[in-house]
Amino acid sequence: MHCSLHVAASRLFFLTNKVSSLAEDWGSQPNMSIKTRDTLRALVVRRSRELGKSMTTLAKEAGISRTYLYGLAGGASQDPSVRTLIKLAKVLQVSPLLLFRYFADLAGAPVDSNSMATTNRAVGLRDSSDIAVFNADVTTPDQTVVLPGEIFQKTWEIQNLGTRPWRGRKLVRVDGEYVIARRTATGAPLEVVMDTHLRSLNNETSIADTLPGQPVHITVEFAAPKETCTVTSIWRIEDEHGQPCYGPEFILHVIVNVMAR
Repeated sequence: MHCSLHVAASRLFFLTNKVSSLAEDWGSQPNMSIKTRDTLRALVVRRSRELGKSMTTLAKEAGISRTYLYGLAGGASQDPSVRTLIKLAKVLQVSPLLLFRYFADLAGAPVDSNSMATTNRAVGLRDSSDIAVFNADVTTPDQTVVLPGEIFQKTWEIQNLGTRPWRGRKLVRVDGEYVIARRTATGAPLEVVMDTHLRSLNNETSIADTLPGQPVHITVEFAAPKETCTVTSIWRIEDEHGQPCYGPEFILHVIVNVMAR
């Protein structure tokens, strides 16, 4: 879903499509920067150590040669297939999107139609080494139909792509600061299209401590209103001091359609 968000400070921000598309054949592959190569090598070595498995074992389980794995981690092996990266991610027990992003070079390489979208990446407001990426709506994707009064859960997956661990963070409800709006064809001021919000069991929820490279699931329980309507809820990530970790362009949201079936 593409729409705009209008906040109290009268600044405009875009709520970008949270579903990244994967191509079966990458075609042209962006060159990996030194920073990306070093980070990928560090990830593979760290997961090897944490899992108690040698590089030879990891390569065998992923169905690739040990030499190819070393080349992949070092940036020498170009154009890995999507299937190879998915197998390797499963062996390393990390999200496949993490490996896709290393090869799409989020450090700044241009993105084409065959590479990963980078619109869901955010850099910390106070620390450039604090990097978060939205991975997926695990449950209740946007525009899900729910019954009037239904209790349901929304789970998002985000990933720590920075170099600092996340500790003591929480997801906080910020519905009062946002409305969903859209631009009109005439270029007139934004038109508000949704300013009604879901009820949630809590106004904040803790985020599990997350090491660099790790994904984390965040779940919130909601209650749909009893009348037929479309409603939303908007949340942001805050640190242990209650300060936003990222800018207003990086938020988590849920949008559902309430109707009797």
